[in-house]
Amino acid sequence: MSSTTEFLVQVRGLVTREANLQYSDFTEGPLSPHLDVHPIVPQFTGIATPISSLFEMVSPLSESTHVIFHASDEFQATIPLEELQHALLLFQQDEKPLKKGFPVRLIVPNGSSECLNVKSVVKIEFVHHTEPEEKATFGFKNLVAPTEL
Repeated sequence: MSSTTEFLVQVRGLVTREANLQYSDFTEGPLSPHLDVHPIVPQFTGIATPISSLFEMVSPLSESTHVIFHASDEFQATIPLEELQHALLLFQQDEKPLKKGFPVRLIVPNGSSECLNVKSVVKIEFVHHTEPEEKATFGFKNLVAPTEL
């Protein structure tokens, strides 16, 4: 299992204050309230914080239209800001950091996408899309090294 010293979620992009979030930011810091996720999304257990608390902490700029959630396995989801009103960041199970989905898992209970959650989120990036998409998009980044072309 990963230790709390490896726990890092970067928040970047169109925000007033970028952040490097540690486990303590979720358990003892400004990211609250803490909610039992099971009554909200029954297929999950653990403790989450509403993403609105992250928004309050970093203050997205008015030109921010979407948020890209980057996972440690190169998966990413781009979600319109308005779809994130009820989103949660799951960070704890059994009073410890997540085993599956470490460091945090995004859960979007009423999003337009079939991708209800993104596990192992390591970076949250606020961006502006000039042609806003109506629905969330997701998939793996296709990273090809120049030597592989």
